[in-house]
Amino acid sequence: MIKKRIEDLLNNIIENENDPTRRHFRCWIDGGYNGESSYRKNFERVEKANTLSKLRSFTIEQFTCFIAFEAGCSYGYAQKSIVQYFNKDELNFLTGELMEEIEEMFISFFPDSNRTPVTEAGENAIV
Repeated sequence: MIKKRIEDLLNNIIENENDPTRRHFRCWIDGGYNGESSYRKNFERVEKANTLSKLRSFTIEQFTCFIAFEAGCSYGYAQKSIVQYFNKDELNFLTGELMEEIEEMFISFFPDSNRTPVTEAGENAIV
């Protein structure tokens, strides 16, 4: 039953950025689920994620936490299920899409941060 719930959450999220799971994940990041303290904690971590690797790690961790919360399962089970559901290329693509959404959200909430999205070279172009 939990596996089916996870599959339902993951179905169509690559193809559709407005899929409910993607929209709800954005709410998870911006505090819509757990309030202002969650929002502050998440964006503090995004601000400190000054390399591609750090932002990727944050994104994967938070997406897995979100799926575990939604499915009512452990982090480990959610992680295993996500990895089994997608092939490697799909998983990399989804992670990149979620990272981009998080970056765009951060920049829109903190326009004075002088932050631009993380570059492929692994550093933020902070002015």
